[in-house]
Amino acid sequence: MLDVWDPTRGGLESYAEQLCTALLEADHRVRIITGAVRQPPPPRAAVIETGGRGPTFYRAADALTAHGDARVLSFRHPGHEAHVFLPLGGLLAASLEARRRAEPPSIRWLRRTARALSPRTNAFLRRERAFFAAADRTVLASSELVGADIRRRFAAFTGSIAVTGLPIDEARFTVPTPADRRRTRAELALDPTAPCLLWIGNDPVRKGLPAARAVLRALRGDHPEATLVLAGHGSERLNGAEPGLRGVGHVGHTPRLIHAADVLLAPSLEDNLSLVVLEALASGLAVVTTQQNGACHYIQSARVGRVVTDAQDAEALLRATRTMLAVDTDDPAARQERRAAVATCFRGTHFQQVIALLRG
Repeated sequence: MLDVWDPTRGGLESYAEQLCTALLEADHRVRIITGAVRQPPPPRAAVIETGGRGPTFYRAADALTAHGDARVLSFRHPGHEAHVFLPLGGLLAASLEARRRAEPPSIRWLRRTARALSPRTNAFLRRERAFFAAADRTVLASSELVGADIRRRFAAFTGSIAVTGLPIDEARFTVPTPADRRRTRAELALDPTAPCLLWIGNDPVRKGLPAARAVLRALRGDHPEATLVLAGHGSERLNGAEPGLRGVGHVGHTPRLIHAADVLLAPSLEDNLSLVVLEALASGLAVVTTQQNGACHYIQSARVGRVVTDAQDAEALLRATRTMLAVDTDDPAARQERRAAVATCFRGTHFQQVIALLRG
């Protein structure tokens, strides 16, 4: 159950396609219930397109799945008819809290009031509460951060919570050679010697883009040619908005961007498990992120990356970024250590674990 079927839309939608494909390859039958199909689904999957958006779609999906024999997996707003919830985008309640923290104090009360009065928001919050009030439900949480958040918010939940991580295509995200990096920088017209930071995301607020831009401005005081490359839907509108800012929009060549960068800057305010952090580590790229990102649990070594306590502390993010830039960018041992940190997330291992949990 997913409101829009479009694997190019974001990480959650891409995961849904990968999981459907893995289930079909394991000879399971799959039915996709969606409000709109914008990209072709896997060939052997049955598809029901209900039309409608938001709460309208979910009411239609509930009607289709009520009293059925199949296990219902929901990826966004689960409701009482779902048996399994994969909160890959995080709990809605947590996301709303993160947005409130990111808003300027002068407008925070106004935005909070608007959300409290929004029929759409309240409908989705009711669906979330309904799932956790039901019996015999399963949550496949991507990180310990999400699992702990669920236990705190829904202490009476009697279902099971399994932490599964997220899948990495280890054949696609590989450690580049120094020659690969030089060639990629030339192809992207990036200065071969200046620091290059990378930010990837479709939600500038949750993914901490303002803090990343603050780091760039401060870094250019020491390195005037430093660049911050932005990738994700809408980022092309920021191309050239300030010195050193490069917005490339939504791209399909993420590995090339990772190969070109010196540090992935992921100052998430709320991120249950950032897939791009895992992909960057699999490619040997140093990472700077926050304790609000579940991926921080994979950073256990000073050569792998840095974890900052406060996502809005630009000074701490700057210090962490400078520390990682001081590490030899092309040090083979450091790059292999980063890849080894996420080896348990490689695609085959991940989906074997998830399918075993779904069978159970």
